Amino acid sequence: MKKKLVLGMVSMMGLFSLAACGNSADDAVVETKAGDVTQQELYDAMKAKVGDQYVSQLAMTKILEDKYKVTDKEIDAAYKTFQDQYGDQLASMLQQSGYTEKSFKSDYLKFDLLSTKAAEASVDTSDKALEEYYKTWQPAITVEHILVADKAKADDLHKKVTSGGNFEELAKANSTDTGSATQGGKLAPFGPGKMLPEFEKAAYALKNKGDISPVVKTDAGYHIIKMLDHPAKTTFEKDKAQVKKDYLASKVTSETKTAALQKLYKKADVKIDDKDLKDAFAQYDSSAKKESDSSTTK
Repeated sequence: MKKKLVLGMVSMMGLFSLAACGNSADDAVVETKAGDVTQQELYDAMKAKVGDQYVSQLAMTKILEDKYKVTDKEIDAAYKTFQDQYGDQLASMLQQSGYTEKSFKSDYLKFDLLSTKAAEASVDTSDKALEEYYKTWQPAITVEHILVADKAKADDLHKKVTSGGNFEELAKANSTDTGSATQGGKLAPFGPGKMLPEFEKAAYALKNKGDISPVVKTDAGYHIIKMLDHPAKTTFEKDKAQVKKDYLASKVTSETKTAALQKLYKKADVKIDDKDLKDAFAQYDSSAKKESDSSTTK
């Protein structure tokens, strides 16, 4: 099973834009008999709640865009990856986190892709490094699976799919992995290290299209896996483009992204004019972090 999506910050771009628009700060955005809510009150409330988090992302996005570019095509492709993974659940997940599809793309995905490019820039992608990685590299595979909580039910379903039952229909009717069940159990292509170890081992053991695994137990439950596409590993030169892509993906983590952003922040000569936002860049400012760590140990 793939790792769950974690959305770090509620999108507030539209609200900040409203509060910071050209009208007077005393203009009302909401009127009631008990009193009005002014633009300034709205802005102050939002700044207190998410100001540090949001202003740091706005500023770091500008810093990143000065060096790296992300196209609409790249953003759309990243969004499709989430659609493939979460299916009909994605819309409700975004809504719960305060995102629309548009704001998720413009706020979350754009920043994540820019951060990824910054982290990738520090990775050694020489032929020597890639050839070493190629020794254990395997192409991404595509499978369908059925997930249930009960071993007896898994055994019963396994008998059905191995005796001619329609795998996709049985997945739709029985799989508890709701993200893939609506797709007949189909998962997005994945490579080594992307799934639970037991699932990955069983999936990669299936060599031919249509092969079906025994019942596989993981922390998520009991799986039946069907192979859809298992590309063969060929030669380094033929596989090099995909190898480089996968190698970069293996090297880019939240830690390497943060390290890349810290370097960019240090060079950007950031000055904070609003004292209420003085701690907004603490995660990128190593000197501020050291000062904070020192004060907590006194």
